[in-house]
Amino acid sequence: MNKLLNIGVGREIISPALGSQLAGYPVENRPAMSINDDLTATSILIEDENEKAVIISLTIAVVEEEQANYIKNMIGNELDISPKNIIVSAIQTHSGPQIFYVPGWSETDESYCNNILYPSILKSVKQARQSMKPCRIGIGTTQSYIGINRRQVLEDGRVILGQNPWGPFDPTMTVVRFVSENGPVANIIHYGAHPTASGANNEVTRDWPGFMIDNFEKMLGGITIFICGAVGDVGPRLSNGKTTGNGISSAQEIGVRAGFDAIKAAKEIKEFRSFELQVLNDKIYLPYRPPAPLEVAKEKIKKLEAEGANNKVGMKKAEYTFWKRLLEEYNKNDIKKGRFFDQTIIRIGPVVFVPFPGEPFAEIILRIRQLSPFQYTLCASTTNGSLGYFVTRDSLHRGGYEVEVAIAFMPYIFAENIDDVLVAENIRLLRSMQ
Repeated sequence: MNKLLNIGVGREIISPALGSQLAGYPVENRPAMSINDDLTATSILIEDENEKAVIISLTIAVVEEEQANYIKNMIGNELDISPKNIIVSAIQTHSGPQIFYVPGWSETDESYCNNILYPSILKSVKQARQSMKPCRIGIGTTQSYIGINRRQVLEDGRVILGQNPWGPFDPTMTVVRFVSENGPVANIIHYGAHPTASGANNEVTRDWPGFMIDNFEKMLGGITIFICGAVGDVGPRLSNGKTTGNGISSAQEIGVRAGFDAIKAAKEIKEFRSFELQVLNDKIYLPYRPPAPLEVAKEKIKKLEAEGANNKVGMKKAEYTFWKRLLEEYNKNDIKKGRFFDQTIIRIGPVVFVPFPGEPFAEIILRIRQLSPFQYTLCASTTNGSLGYFVTRDSLHRGGYEVEVAIAFMPYIFAENIDDVLVAENIRLLRSMQ
């Protein structure tokens, strides 16, 4: 019999000041005018005799790789925890502060990061350390249909952001509960669907996951975090026929349904047991496509400058910045073929958390789950970084937003077989943990 894992949890409010610019949509001016529900940084610290790990959930849009590394090192310097054993996950709400740089979409609010976000995360981990309790663990699942593939195909073959009822999505909602002898301590809810139900409003909100979390905590107790699964091509199944809503009522529409589903998953737990903790640190290689020739980059820059693209928002500015960055790579004679990503996989018995530094399409997640040697394989979007969308080769022919916006993230585009690479690399690591 394994000894019980020690579990601690801490939570701090990270709402931005009113007037701060909100992230998630390519609009020039979208200040926060009110706070519907506070944003939070929640940390779960997991410990056994030999290992420690931390799962941090931030109710913001994304966290960039450099920011995630800063957070992990900050915690490592303050507490006796290896930075490599920490995963930092963002829930993807599109009604939080701009903490990331994507040309045409948002600028990094350094003041918010330094004065609110980073100190609050550290406080939440310190709270978790001070509240450690031996816990048994229960795992439950249910099928939830609050998500839907959002790559709607029009009559003329174009792909727009909408609802695609025959497209792939991951309907499995998983709940992991940590319970001490005195009652519930913490919960993790895992599901894949963009938190875009509230739309491009001016209210700060955790979107539909906030309503889900609040309902779950009220009914079952314990501090709860949400981990996004496959969000790349999946949005909320709104009654308006879209995956972007019109304010708080739309977020509530999805969140209340999600809350009932999460409670149902928790009720499916038959027993609470002791499990072992294991953390794997390794690197995975992400290949790039060969870039366009130098002369093409020069011509693109010339054309976009003539159009004043650098002074616009959305795709035009992203396109301009993409070619400018690529030209800089050519000028440095530093064209790259790919890059490594430091992967951290946390296993708690039959449950594994697999970070993705971006937004994977549902098919990628479903393939990994099918091949994984572990019963509950929970892939986490926008975790330990944000390198854009991880699309499937099938989607490249049709195009659409997720394919086209790849230029907004770096001067390279991932290889056409990035879906196969991500599946193979992560399955390799998961099998090594057996």
